[in-house]
Amino acid sequence: MDRTINISSATRMSEAVSENPFLLLLLEHLGIELPLQEKSVSEVASMNGIDRELFLTFIRLYGDLNCSVDNSFTGEEVPTILLYLRNSHGYYTDEVYPGIREIILGLNRAGNSKETAMIEKFFMQYLSEVKNHFEYEEKTVFPYILQLHATLSGKDLKEEFTGYSVAEYKDHHDDIEEKLYDLKSLLIEYLPMKEGKQMRRMLLLKLYELEHDIRIHSRIEDYLLIPLVASMEARIKNMR
Repeated sequence: MDRTINISSATRMSEAVSENPFLLLLLEHLGIELPLQEKSVSEVASMNGIDRELFLTFIRLYGDLNCSVDNSFTGEEVPTILLYLRNSHGYYTDEVYPGIREIILGLNRAGNSKETAMIEKFFMQYLSEVKNHFEYEEKTVFPYILQLHATLSGKDLKEEFTGYSVAEYKDHHDDIEEKLYDLKSLLIEYLPMKEGKQMRRMLLLKLYELEHDIRIHSRIEDYLLIPLVASMEARIKNMR
């Protein structure tokens, strides 16, 4: 599902979206509203208070998950990265996961077999893990990172966060992509079905779309956020 497209700061944002419609999700996660008119990538970034190079990095990840990621960011980009991650959490929990569960319930009604019941059970276990992961990020990781950002802006580090480290985040950073792959495999390789074939197709397409967005989400955490936070921690340590 990767789309390798050549995007520069001068590219019209509307052209980039036409080439890769998944960028609509990027815009939504960053709180950028349509219409785009004839604004360039650089202009859209500037009007929304987003670092241009960070915006370009996001766009390139949406086009090619294997693209190189610039690690020369300073830490000022952290609030934008967290905005993206928080909004994507909301997109998953409020829209994507309920939609997927509704299709699975439809499969159960159509097939009512132990296989479809297994699909529902597997998905609910996956959903529980995802919600725990998101809650950990929202309540522990993100506040800590914002406090680091505030500290580097001249404020004192709160004592409640001094015992934490991004290394713990890396250890806790569950890979939720593998569960999605397993769920797709169940649907493609093992689920017999005489009724509800259209719903199975709809479910698989939803899972592929979700997998694509979550892979981008994970790479933004792994290649952008975690290295930035490690650098911020080192800078604060050197200040003491």
